[in-house]
Order: sequence, then structure tokens, then C-alpha cells
Amino acid sequence: MLERYAIDDGHHVPEIVISEDTSAAAGTARYAARCSCGHVSHSPDGSPEAALAAHCAHVNTRLGPTHVGLRTALLFVGCMAVWAAVLTGSVQLAHGLELSHTAIKVATACGTLLGAAGAFGLMVACRRFIAPTRA
Repeated sequence: MLERYAIDDGHHVPEIVISEDTSAAAGTARYAARCSCGHVSHSPDGSPEAALAAHCAHVNTRLGPTHVGLRTALLFVGCMAVWAAVLTGSVQLAHGLELSHTAIKVATACGTLLGAAGAFGLMVACRRFIAPTRA
């Protein structure tokens, strides 16, 4: 549960290597592309070009930086909506109960803190959807 996570930031560096297992089984040199993220892409025909093409297919399935930016913007809008809803609710409740001026200020401050806590909770709950991680 407390493992270290590496965020998939879209940077994958290939290293073309000879796959010993498939080479021994086939009797000829078979190439594979080892990625800096730890993924190994095997090519169907075993050529270096096919291994690189398999690596490119692996990279295209990963989350790119443009998607992270869009998801982060949507999370920001969601967090602000949660914060504004809690703050507005606390102010409306304070005025509805006809509290004194000082009590309204305290209710507003509490609403601000509760709204920020709710926005933080939303951010923590959505972190795996914003930037998927791998162990």
C-alpha cells in the first residue's frame, strides 16, 4: 500500500535488445524494445524495426501530457465548485439563522475551511484518474 509510484509523464526511452528466450526458441536473433518505464515490447517477426514499431504502439497507449492538462483543468473546476458550494451554503445558513455579525464572520471562515477541505478530498479521490501511476 505504501509503495513508491512513478507518474506516467509520457517520456519513454526505448532500448533495442536481443530477446534471449525467443531467440533460443527460434534459432535466430529476435529483437525486443525495452522501455525506460519497464515495459518490454516484443515484435512478431523479431526485426529491430518491428521491435521499435511495437515500442511506438506501447507509447501511444500511454497517457500523454495534453490529456493530463485537460484532466487537471477539469479537476480544478470541480474543486472550485465544491469549495464555492460549501462556502455559499455556510453563508446562507448563517444568514438564515439570523446570527450576529461576528457569528456570520465565523461561519464564513468555517465555510471557507470546510470548502477547502472538501476540494482537497476531491483532489485526493481523483488523483488516479488525473495521472495514472504504475508501481
